[in-house]
Amino acid sequence: MTRRTATLLLLATLSVAGCGGDPATPPADDPAPTSSTSEAPTTPAVAGPSVPTGPDAVAADDLFIAGLDSGAIEYTDPETMKILGRGICAELQQGQPVIAEVDAVTTGSRGKWDESAAGAIVGTAIGAYCPEFRALLPG
Repeated sequence: MTRRTATLLLLATLSVAGCGGDPATPPADDPAPTSSTSEAPTTPAVAGPSVPTGPDAVAADDLFIAGLDSGAIEYTDPETMKILGRGICAELQQGQPVIAEVDAVTTGSRGKWDESAAGAIVGTAIGAYCPEFRALLPG
């Protein structure tokens, strides 16, 4: 299992876990990291815009969550979904194919999301965080 697959499995699992935490506890104000690796890449990432940061990140996050909600995608934690969406785009920027991301989200959800829902999540992430990859989407 690659590190990418393991990360996506973990994120998808966390997003559907439905853990019994206190829903009244607000999330931390610290922005979620866009990368959890400390290793320097040996080759440059695919050229193109990176995942938004600063005020643009807030707008992209809002767009992503609104897209998930309008598509009736079930999830428990918006913050985890934002991390998942950003991670999808980071993987695409490193050259991963869209279908690999759909498969990773489907597998990582452990039955919560079928291929159609996973495709909607990946497509929504592309629309919000990395629109430069829209041409890779079907239809």
